[in-house]
Amino acid sequence: MINFFDCHCDTLTKALFSNKELYKNDLHIDIERLEKYGSVVQIFAIWLDSPYLKAPFENTVKAIDFFEKQKAKYSRHITDDFSDDKRIRAILSIEGGEAIEGDIDKLHFFKDRGIRLMTLTWNYENEIGFGAATGSDKGLKDIGKAVVKEMNDMDMLIDVSHLNEKGFWDVYNISEKPFIATHSNSKALCPHLRNLTDDQIRAMSERGCMVGINLYPPFVDGQKGSTENILRHIDHIMDIMGENNVAIGCDFDGISICPEEIGDVSRLYVLYNRIRDIWGARIADNIFYYNMLGFHNW
Repeated sequence: MINFFDCHCDTLTKALFSNKELYKNDLHIDIERLEKYGSVVQIFAIWLDSPYLKAPFENTVKAIDFFEKQKAKYSRHITDDFSDDKRIRAILSIEGGEAIEGDIDKLHFFKDRGIRLMTLTWNYENEIGFGAATGSDKGLKDIGKAVVKEMNDMDMLIDVSHLNEKGFWDVYNISEKPFIATHSNSKALCPHLRNLTDDQIRAMSERGCMVGINLYPPFVDGQKGSTENILRHIDHIMDIMGENNVAIGCDFDGISICPEEIGDVSRLYVLYNRIRDIWGARIADNIFYYNMLGFHNW
C-alpha cells in the first residue's frame, strides 16, 4: 500500500468557505479518499482569498477553529498527533504571512495553535515581502527579515513557494535552518514565474532544503500536465538536489485544473507507479513519504 506525505493542499479553507466537511466532499481531497492509502501525512494550508484578507488574522483563526472541530468530529480518522501513524496525520500551515498582520507576537500565537510552517507570501505584496506575481526586485521587508529569524528560533518551517526571487535570496542568506518550497517546480523546464531557477534549487541543495513537486499543469508544462512531464521535473530537481530532497506538493484544491491523469488525490497512485517503474520502489517511497517524514522536527 502506498504511503504519502503531501506538502501542500488548500482543502481546509476551501471546505470552510464552501460549507463542506473534511470527511467526505466533492473537492480534490477528503478523509475518505486519503484512507485508501497506507500511512498518510497531509499538510493543510490556510490560504485566504482576497475577500477574506480584510481581516487575515481573524479569518486564519476561524480556519484553525474549523480544523479543530473537524478533527474532533472525525477523531477516529484524523489527528494532529504526529506519533500516531494509524490515523491520517494532519499538519497545519499558513499560506501567506498576511495572517500575522506584521506582528511577530501573532506568529507565536499561531505556533501555539498548531501552525508548523508558513509560506511567507502568496503571489502579492504583504507586510513580510513581495510575491512572485509582483514583478518586484525588492527583497524581504525589515519585519520579514525578523520573521525569518524568529521562525528559526521557534522551529517553525519557512516556505518560500510564491516568494519573489530577491526575497528567496534573503531567506537563503538569513535563515540558519533548512527551508522548503512546498509546491514549486523547475523554471528551466517550465518558465512560469512560480517555479524555481536552477540557481535557487542548487542553493537549496547546499542547505539541505526540500522541494515539493507541484501538479498544477501551468507549472508543469503549460499544457495538460502530463505524468511524463511531472517526471521530468522530478528528474531535473533530483539531478541537482539528490534523491532525498524531493517530495510531493500537489496543491490540490488550490489549483483550477488538475493533471490529465490525476484528477484528485485518489489518482496519485498513477504518479507513484511511474516513479517506481523508472527509479525503483525505494526512491518512489522516499519521494512520496520518507523524505518529508525525516526532513523536519514534526
